[in-house]
Amino acid sequence: MLRAIQVSCDTVFYKFAYETWLRMGGLHPKKKAKDPFTEMAKAYGLGKPTGLDLPAESDGRIADRAWKKAYWKATKDFYCAKAKTGYPDVAKSDPQRAAYLLQLSKENCVDGWAYRGGDAANFAIGQGDTLVTPLQLARVYAAVANGGTLVTPHLGKAIITPEGKLVRNIEPKPAGRVPVSAATLSWERSALRSVTEVGTGYGPFFRAGFPIDKLPVASKTGTAEVYGKQSTSWFATFAPADKPQYAVVMMVSQGGTGSGTSGPAVRAIWESLYGVDGEQVKPKTSAIPGVVAGKGLPVFAEDGAILPPRRAS
Repeated sequence: MLRAIQVSCDTVFYKFAYETWLRMGGLHPKKKAKDPFTEMAKAYGLGKPTGLDLPAESDGRIADRAWKKAYWKATKDFYCAKAKTGYPDVAKSDPQRAAYLLQLSKENCVDGWAYRGGDAANFAIGQGDTLVTPLQLARVYAAVANGGTLVTPHLGKAIITPEGKLVRNIEPKPAGRVPVSAATLSWERSALRSVTEVGTGYGPFFRAGFPIDKLPVASKTGTAEVYGKQSTSWFATFAPADKPQYAVVMMVSQGGTGSGTSGPAVRAIWESLYGVDGEQVKPKTSAIPGVVAGKGLPVFAEDGAILPPRRAS
């Protein structure tokens, strides 16, 4: 399991998911059977908004059996029609894709409701019909880092009048806890740290000269495939791995591999955040004075302007 996480070996997780799918009854699931993969994803807050204080936040998608059946009912007529007509417009420029879409339409028309072994395997690695936002994934990694608490993210710290008078503080409230033991979370933190040391996160960090001995980073690469397009690049991290303070997640649409595109960019964020200079960590040059964000509010001038933070001398 450790090595599978370090090198991002999909087939190990395919096996777990497929064998679980068979035990649940396969295409004919046992009564009240619960999929531990999709249920745990929901427990980590996926498939619903995080509660961010902005409108129109995406809820993502956990593509379980119930979703598959509901989606089939909503799209059956469309796919059955396309199974008869095909995709002549697409065929003019891309006959191979048109043939693929036609076959897909025929299958979806007949039994698009079926949750197959391939669906379970895809879900185990975040592929298929699964949708996750970068913010949701950051909250997942923050929960692993902080010992299991789901955080409700906020953009603001307080509401201030134009003159700099405090109206009210915005107090973050926990959104619950993940049903995972402390021992398991501890193992996960150790495993993710090793990804940076000897796994797929090695290239953009350790090999690039990042001082992971002074600032250990826990990481995980992700490369989501999209038909006909360049892969989506993911890189999720938290640090310091032994005493986490921040989680940083990056996603680049059509960016290629996680380690190749998002990894170096995430490393640059950590370098700025902690004042990394070569193989040295210099907190005095960090983006946030003292590295840890202060608990108080910034200082305001009489005209309401926010004064720059004071750095340690």
